[in-house]
Parts: sequence; structure tokens; C-alpha cells
Amino acid sequence: MKLSIRHSNWLWAYCLIAPTVLGLYLFYLYPIAVSVFYSFTKWNPLISPEFIGFENYKRIFTEPVVLNELFNTFFFVITIVPSIVIFSLIIANALNRKSKLNGIFRTVFFLPYIILPVATAQVWRIMFSARYGLVNSLLEVLHLPQPFWFENEWLVRFIIIISSLWGSIGYYSIIILSGLQNIPTQYYEVCELDGGNSWHKFRNITLPLVTPQLFFTATISAIGIFQLFNPIYVFGKGNIFVRESIRTLAFGVYERGFTYFEMGFASAEAIILCIIILLVTIIQDIGQKKWVYYN
Repeated sequence: MKLSIRHSNWLWAYCLIAPTVLGLYLFYLYPIAVSVFYSFTKWNPLISPEFIGFENYKRIFTEPVVLNELFNTFFFVITIVPSIVIFSLIIANALNRKSKLNGIFRTVFFLPYIILPVATAQVWRIMFSARYGLVNSLLEVLHLPQPFWFENEWLVRFIIIISSLWGSIGYYSIIILSGLQNIPTQYYEVCELDGGNSWHKFRNITLPLVTPQLFFTATISAIGIFQLFNPIYVFGKGNIFVRESIRTLAFGVYERGFTYFEMGFASAEAIILCIIILLVTIIQDIGQKKWVYYN
């Protein structure tokens, strides 16, 4: 039986999207469904799952360690995400100016993003080492105090913030730069004719017209920081006290699932983290209607 052109196009379309759809079900939806099921059980790889209802979820909101993970997770999101947005905008605005070295600068700023996060965290751990780190060596030359960076939880938090900014600003700067380059130059010319200065241009033209890229940066970076894991693992592996102070939900999921083999509790914690990210993303999407301008 010969297919019509319309039905033939449908057939080819379904064949082309089939690998993506199958991959979505196999690697995303199926693991989510299995995790939801295991979150209601007490299970490790050595025993069969035992259904315990909402006990894992009750434990999440009553266990001090998990509450500390929640605090640290939101602390890093609240401090890192706005910093990423602000510094990425500043760097993108600087890179948008005409210069023969712009290509080099863009490459230099983007390079940290392609480095593996574990390698990035390890480099910063070496730099802030109290014994042989570059930072303390410079402080010694300047006759300034040389703190034991990884012995204090707040200093470790500071290093995590700095390293996260260093590793991600380059990528988001390029995203924002693409938005800056799409702003018509006529807008700035009209502003100059009206007597506007650089601040007026930035506030009334640049900032409003680049808000779609800023919204993208805020949303994607928030999703990434909610899953912050690598610096917690690297910075905390040499000091249990600091690790317990700076641990996040993502680290808690890993430790309980693959160190203590509490797969049911780890699944419940992962579901809670997923719900938090979903709610924050929805709030961001609703809120963007009031400040994002699509031209």
C-alpha cells in the first residue's frame, strides 16, 4: 500500500524524533519514576525494598544534618546566582567594546567553563592550601595574616563562592554578550542626541534589552548551583568537620546513596531537591513577566 506524501512525512518525522523520545523515557522519566517508588521504601542493594510510606520524608525535615544541607544549598544559591548575573553582565559589557584583543579576552574568560568541575575545585584547593598555596604565599610577601582556609567553614564557603564564579562567569558572559550585540546602535545614537550619557544608555537601553539573557542566566545558574557537589566533595574530603558544615543536598544524596547505601532515603532527598528546583524555576518564570522585555 502506497502512503500519501502527508503520511510519509509523518512517518519520517516520527522516525527522526523516536531516538530522542526513547532516550527521554529511558534515561529521564523511568529513573524519576523508580526514584519516587524507592523514596517510599527502606532499601539498599543487599536487601529487597521494604515499603515504609512517608518515613523517609519525615526524617528529611527532622534530621539536623539534612536541615543544614538545606541551609547551605539555599545559602550558595542566594549568594552565587546574583553574583554570577552581576559579574557576567559587567564582563559582557566590557567585552562588547571594540578592541583588537576582544577575541583573546573572550577565550580567556570562557576557558574555565570547559575545565572539569572536579579539576577546578582541586586547583582552588591547592591555591588556598595553608602550607604551599599561592594565596598564602602572596599574603606572606605582603606581610598579611595567612589563615588556615580549610579549617574554617565560612572561609571554605567563601572559596566555594569564588571558585564557582570563576568557573561559570565566562559562559554566561558570552550568553549576555550575544544579547548586547543584538541591540541596534540607533538606540544609543538617539540617546546621545537627547543628551544621554553612558549611565543613561546602560540603564534605559542596555539593561532592559538584555533582560532575556539575564533571565536565562539566573534560571540556568540557579539550577546548577542547587546541584552543587564537586567543591563540597573536594574541599571537605580532608576535613570532616568542615565537610559536615558545608554539605549540600546534592552531596547528601551522593553520600547516603553511595557511601551508606541508604538508597530509599537518598531517593527521597533527591525528590525533595527536584521539587525545590522545580518550584524555584516556576517562580522565576512567573516573575520574569514583570521585568523581562522581549523586543
